[in-house]
Amino acid sequence: MFKKILVPLDGSIESETVLPYVRDLAIRFGSEVDILSVGLGSKKRRVNQLLDDYVQHVVEHLQNNHINCRSVLVYSESENETIDFAQVATEKLDIRAKGKVFYGGPAETILFYTQRHHVNLIIMATHGHSGLKRWWLGSVFEKVISQCTVPVLVIHSKHVREIDREHRATFRHVLAPLDGSEAGESALHDAEEVAVKTGASITLLHVIPEPHAVEARFLGSEFTRFVKAMHDAGENYLTRTCNRLSEKGIKASYKIVYGDPAQQIIDIAAHEKNDLIALSTHGRSGITRFVMGSVADKVLHASKLPMWLVRPRKIIRQINSEKSENTILK
Repeated sequence: MFKKILVPLDGSIESETVLPYVRDLAIRFGSEVDILSVGLGSKKRRVNQLLDDYVQHVVEHLQNNHINCRSVLVYSESENETIDFAQVATEKLDIRAKGKVFYGGPAETILFYTQRHHVNLIIMATHGHSGLKRWWLGSVFEKVISQCTVPVLVIHSKHVREIDREHRATFRHVLAPLDGSEAGESALHDAEEVAVKTGASITLLHVIPEPHAVEARFLGSEFTRFVKAMHDAGENYLTRTCNRLSEKGIKASYKIVYGDPAQQIIDIAAHEKNDLIALSTHGRSGITRFVMGSVADKVLHASKLPMWLVRPRKIIRQINSEKSENTILK
């Protein structure tokens, strides 16, 4: 399912927090891994030579772990130079090759490469403070999240001092918040694939927001019956979903709770000792548009757990349709 994984690195220890997850998932899914790094200016610049050496070292390490891996190094001196990602077939790319003109920074490069080379999954850190290019300090991460149409596994990288290069990070307990919609299940499908490969358990979570005092007082007993109906409908839905997962050999359970959705997700993930939160994105404008409004945005910033973010197919079709229309108009 995840035959091609893209891993953007900037040379920092923070960005390397993804490597234990890359090792585990690539081996389990038999994935090809492309390590992508973007230099500024000429390849001859000392800083880019250091970045080149760093990426090659990471690639060699992954190859020693029996992972089909290669480096993709992009350099750009001026806006008059051209890039053709279709010609990336070797371990290095000197961008003086002729081809399609492409301008932009790391975020644009990641998105362009993802589309051109049929990447199935991006694994990236949120930011890094000591990298050669310091990709995540700007808007790179949020640009990728806001525009990407493939799943993104986000690994928090704050306060990282050392990475165990031999460690494989395996997901064991996945939390999958659901709202009952088809769009809300998008991340669950990926979580199922991960669970089948890793033996992870999945906890389905449905959060019913607590009513405001005015609503409760105005509607009275009608509101109480409405909340009960929501609970019963959610329980039926989650029971059916758990049964379906069990038929696949996945250990599944569910919880229905009341309160602030984001805070409940954060608290339950910590209490249940989950090591992955799988969420479906809802809108086309990025990290703040999710199935549960701004819930995922709050969870992403408050929780330190890895997050698996997936856009619904319907939204992806809309985005691709708009891109096609814009291309025709140009």
